[in-house]
Amino acid sequence: MQLEKESLQSGATLPLIGIISNPLSTTNSARIDSIRRVVDESANVVHFELNGIESIDEALALFARANPAVLIVNGGDGTIGAVLASILHRNPFSVIPPIAFLPGGKTNMTAADLGFKGKPEKVLRRLIQITKEGGIADRLVKKNLIEMDLGDGEPPRVGTFFGSAGVVKGIHWCRDHAYDAGMPNGLAHVMAIGKLMLSAFGIGKDKRLMVSDPMTVTIPGGGRLTGEFASVTSTTLDRLLLGMRPYSREGKGGLRFSAVEAGGGNVFRAMKGLMTGAFGKKTIVGVHTRRADEVRIDGSDPVTLDGEIYYPSPGKEIILRGNRALTFVSLK
Repeated sequence: MQLEKESLQSGATLPLIGIISNPLSTTNSARIDSIRRVVDESANVVHFELNGIESIDEALALFARANPAVLIVNGGDGTIGAVLASILHRNPFSVIPPIAFLPGGKTNMTAADLGFKGKPEKVLRRLIQITKEGGIADRLVKKNLIEMDLGDGEPPRVGTFFGSAGVVKGIHWCRDHAYDAGMPNGLAHVMAIGKLMLSAFGIGKDKRLMVSDPMTVTIPGGGRLTGEFASVTSTTLDRLLLGMRPYSREGKGGLRFSAVEAGGGNVFRAMKGLMTGAFGKKTIVGVHTRRADEVRIDGSDPVTLDGEIYYPSPGKEIILRGNRALTFVSLK
């Protein structure tokens, strides 16, 4: 794709809207033609379809020359994380435009948190209308991001939701038993949570789905946790799947962290706290919540960042940092 300034200005009215699409993301694989039709019908909307994640830098460099009023990322959580990582670590923009999302993936947790729900083409039409009416400035929010350093010499991965222990096992269950069978996302998530809860209470074949290997979690200025955990999460989102808010809502720091110790009683109290709104507000035995800009995790369990699974490097801590933010568009 080439971006010629003359072709952008010809017959079009500013502001410019830039869209980066991953046509292989789950929802996009069935609906990308609808996105193309909206683009074709709209003036001054430029669409870059990725030819693999490695072409993200090329897309951003082209859009940096055009100074879009808004940059729309159309893909799943993994695509969004890769675009945000490129912006944070290799930023080609003199001024980073506000970022919006289309729910083009499977789970779309990051997009949903900012109100981007429904069919991607309908969300796109709404964003185009808001932009052309000059309403973007009224919908801007700053949101911190998670930068995850695996200690493997690679640049930090970027996302909005980190999990380990039962969280990763729940993802594996969805992929192995629900998604391939065509189960709707919401039902798959409810079924996975139910499977994990039964395991936590000793019901089912695998009674260690909610038990991590020994793990140490260090929160600078916030203490150290050691033991086996049912779940370990950190997020910069306001709400997670099914509207859950398993973290502290008070305190300072870009990262919202929680850990639930292994054991049926601890898991029961944590779930009760989620349902009653006490989670993160009141002391719950076996449940730990913090706000921080850094979390260090030393263990052998696999972890997830926005649905992608990673494996710790032996002898290396995983370091999460949440002290950098970007500006996003919100439809909430």
